[in-house]
Amino acid sequence: MYNKGSNFKDIYIIPRYSEVGSRATVDTSTKIFDNLEIEVPVISSNMDTVTEGLMAIAMNNAGAMGALHRFMSIDDNVREYELATFRESPQEGTHVLVSVGVNGDSRERAHELHNVGARFFIVDVAHGHSLLMKEMIEYLKGRWSDIRVMAGNVATAEGRYDLVTWGADAVKVGIGPGAACLTKNVTGVTVPQFSAIDECSTLTYELYNQRPKVRVVPIIADGGVTEIGDIAKALGAGASAVMCGRLFAACTETPGPRLNGKKIYRGMASKDAMLRIKPADSLPTAEGDSIVIDDEPTTAREVVRHIKGGLQSAFSYCNAKNLNEFHRNVRFGSRY
Repeated sequence: MYNKGSNFKDIYIIPRYSEVGSRATVDTSTKIFDNLEIEVPVISSNMDTVTEGLMAIAMNNAGAMGALHRFMSIDDNVREYELATFRESPQEGTHVLVSVGVNGDSRERAHELHNVGARFFIVDVAHGHSLLMKEMIEYLKGRWSDIRVMAGNVATAEGRYDLVTWGADAVKVGIGPGAACLTKNVTGVTVPQFSAIDECSTLTYELYNQRPKVRVVPIIADGGVTEIGDIAKALGAGASAVMCGRLFAACTETPGPRLNGKKIYRGMASKDAMLRIKPADSLPTAEGDSIVIDDEPTTAREVVRHIKGGLQSAFSYCNAKNLNEFHRNVRFGSRY
């Protein structure tokens, strides 16, 4: 049994008797929304050093998905979405998430992106369990019946419950676990990521019995992943997919300055990132960091291929041929 303050490093997956003959037969596909399935359950983060149009194309071609960030002008945002979608064959289709906030130009941004075909939205703020989130979800879902909305971030069952009640079609989980996130340092607010996913995927007794039942929607684990095994742990804890920044930040398709074999990877609440959309004299206290990483010559396709292989192996250790079986069969142990 693991404690309720567990990060990925505190937990391990226990192997079980397996009848899976070859990991190559394991199906890693998952649903991001009720009308959207991807082959590999990973999404490249909506960060300005991780995902713009070229990265979204690469992720889609690899069987995964990219999430465009919103730290750019609306016109640039539209151009990046069009780059990601119009470069693809209409027969294949392209699945791209677009991001909006909850104030400022968020509603105008949503309108312009919807006008050019965007249908999969992330309402993305640091603290998603809030009145502003409620109002934005209700606005989007009330305005358009043909969209799906992923909302976050939250880290509690109550937060997940409320976002679904407000109309979210998927819930993004993670407060403070990312490598470039300083929320836990600056504010003291966080929930260890494995425990947050576990709690959000299983409604507490009080929520289940004393409130009206809500739709079952996918949980997207966001942050805290440092290796492929962490993705397996997040899925086992109840996530349908995992959003990753650091694992993809050095891919050749990612945006951001490069110099002498190094690249910047930064949180979207960092000072440098916020300066893209706010004047210096209006910046709040930064809750993100800028990190210099090695600019390794690898592609998104290669990273996704390794992730898929690792997940297929993890599933096979638990006698699981797909994600649903993995959710049922996985057993965890704790290092503490």
